[in-house]
Amino acid sequence: MIAVAVAVATALLATAILVPPVRLAAIKLGMVVPPGGRHAHTVPTPTAGGVAVFAGVWLAIIAGTSVMGIWPWSAALRGVFIGSVLLLVLCVIDDAWGLPVMPRLVGQILVGLIAWAHGVRIVGFGHPFYAETAGYIPLGWLSLPLTVIWIVFLINAVNWLDGLDGLAAGVIGVAAITLAIMAFSGLRSNVGLMSAALAAGCVAFLFYNFNPAKIFMGDSGAMFLGYMIACLSVLGAYKSTTLVAIAAPVLVLGVPIYDTITTVARRLLRRKPVYSADRGHLHHRLLDRGLSVRQTVLAIYALTAVLCLVALGLWFR
Repeated sequence: MIAVAVAVATALLATAILVPPVRLAAIKLGMVVPPGGRHAHTVPTPTAGGVAVFAGVWLAIIAGTSVMGIWPWSAALRGVFIGSVLLLVLCVIDDAWGLPVMPRLVGQILVGLIAWAHGVRIVGFGHPFYAETAGYIPLGWLSLPLTVIWIVFLINAVNWLDGLDGLAAGVIGVAAITLAIMAFSGLRSNVGLMSAALAAGCVAFLFYNFNPAKIFMGDSGAMFLGYMIACLSVLGAYKSTTLVAIAAPVLVLGVPIYDTITTVARRLLRRKPVYSADRGHLHHRLLDRGLSVRQTVLAIYALTAVLCLVALGLWFR
């Protein structure tokens, strides 16, 4: 537990310390999001705060694994790190100058392939009518496409969720805490430590990002959170051999999953490009019903917490 405490403290302090200089750098580089359109903020706000979250979380993981004696890192942990670095470079470019859809999608698929190649894999599921390994269903060659699809899906799901001050950081923070509990209960201390570090990084960023936000995380933050939570769910919950291995991570990440599925379905039905922007996301619909930004964010926090409690109930049952 000392290693976890070190990781959490490092993530909190490092992220909190790094956000102000990242904010100033974003302003000087012109990485500022103007108000208006689909945006709910009313003043120009710097973006790319995800750079601070990335650095804070990985510094925490390095500190925690050092205390835990995990060195050299496992192949899976190295793969997650390499993929996150490449994704960060892609997202900073996107935050600064903007990128077309296809280069972003290719980059997301590439980091998913890197993670899979290093052992971050959905390898099978438990049969719903059998217990433990007696009903285990291996995926075989399907492991590769399903793992990559899961990672790419969540990268975009969290990115689309990041539409209001503090929304993505809070939802992923709650989800990461839940995955940490699951990982520690399943004796996967390394995954638990990484999840705890991710949650702490989200909490620290919320001090600057909660409404009214002083800085946005941008794609560099939202896609990083989506990538990390996808990999951690695979390394933790999906390594189980029971049906809960499917239900638990889906429930924990229920809000971004629901929002993404309904958004894609709505755009396809209206014959619009999947990546076309609109005001049909869950948070937009709540705003249109008269809720304030803070009320909307807190309502989605509460919904996420309820889903996570249900997931934990299934997990420990």
